[in-house]
Amino acid sequence: MKRSGTVLILLLLLVPVATAASVTISPTTIAPGDIINVNVNDLPENSTFSLGINAEFDATPGEIFSFRASDITLPFSLTNGEVNAYTYGTNWTMLTAKLPDGGSVSLNYSADENGETTISQPRNIPNGTLELVTISGKAAAGSIITRMEINGKKNGPDDGTISFALYGVETCTATVTVLIDGSEILSQKITIGSSSSGGSEGSGASEGSGGSGGSGGSGGSGGSSDSNGSSGTTTSRTVYSIDGKVCLAGTDLEGVTLLSLTFEGTVPPGWSTAGRAYAVTPADRTFSPAAVLSFTLPSTATTATIARLEDGAWSAVPSKIEGDRITASISRGGSYAVLVPAATATTTGQTVTQDTTSTPATTIPTATQTATPLTPILPVVACAILILLRHRDV
Repeated sequence: MKRSGTVLILLLLLVPVATAASVTISPTTIAPGDIINVNVNDLPENSTFSLGINAEFDATPGEIFSFRASDITLPFSLTNGEVNAYTYGTNWTMLTAKLPDGGSVSLNYSADENGETTISQPRNIPNGTLELVTISGKAAAGSIITRMEINGKKNGPDDGTISFALYGVETCTATVTVLIDGSEILSQKITIGSSSSGGSEGSGASEGSGGSGGSGGSGGSGGSSDSNGSSGTTTSRTVYSIDGKVCLAGTDLEGVTLLSLTFEGTVPPGWSTAGRAYAVTPADRTFSPAAVLSFTLPSTATTATIARLEDGAWSAVPSKIEGDRITASISRGGSYAVLVPAATATTTGQTVTQDTTSTPATTIPTATQTATPLTPILPVVACAILILLRHRDV
């Protein structure tokens, strides 16, 4: 009886605990108005799902542009969600959306002095078909960057297909990005029209899972502004989050976006979150030379550090406070956030330097290694025990 019970426990260890969600996107080349399918499998209930569509295309300053996604069919609903839009290179931008429940969104904003517009509308998004989501505006530059995004907590079937059509621009490169619980599952480049003209240089495509992240939430991707380096051969670019609180500057950022996420994950003892997390996507993107990530601080008197999410745990990265911002050099994509001392913080370890003479250097916890997840090694342990038991019987 004792031996039978042992074998039963070992067999239970061999049963997979959970199945990871998977996503495929097809096709990768379309004509304007063609259908794109996003196939989602094993999506856990109440997980946070984010679908973003980023595009860069040529425009004529002073003329009206329109980039549209039509007949967006959702197999599940998104609660506590948002509909978001971002544009760069405009005088003004309008976001309009018709929702499956008969509701609608229509927002019009003037661009700031940098030609950027950010729009965010909290909204529960029911399953069904969003008839039309449109980003339109007046071009202020010869190149326009747009992003539209829907996100929220998934309720409904675990498997299904999201389908939609893209049109309004004859030739461009769009990037469709899916995040689940803050982790980038897929960032796929879609060529619209001729592949030899128009569109963005950035690829932004990663055909596999990648990225660390907390639970995905609201927000969207920022755009970018370019400036030539002094040599005339290096292009410096700055990518902004949709809320304008975070930016990434570097010389190798084509196709890179910033997504705002609801903060989740384990923080080091004595520290707490200072707000939302932000995903630098594609998550498997590397930067050489390193890019500079910059957050707006909640207060100029704040002691803080930037941290990176790895396997559900936040680890501090070398950071520097300058005025009302905190910066860090990063060499890869993934999820980042600002941590501040908790009320009862006891901090030891790595030091963050500050460009100020009135505030002492900030002390932050040293980044720690994350333990290997238990689930993947359970079958190995079970097999080893079975072998030992067999040898004992011989």
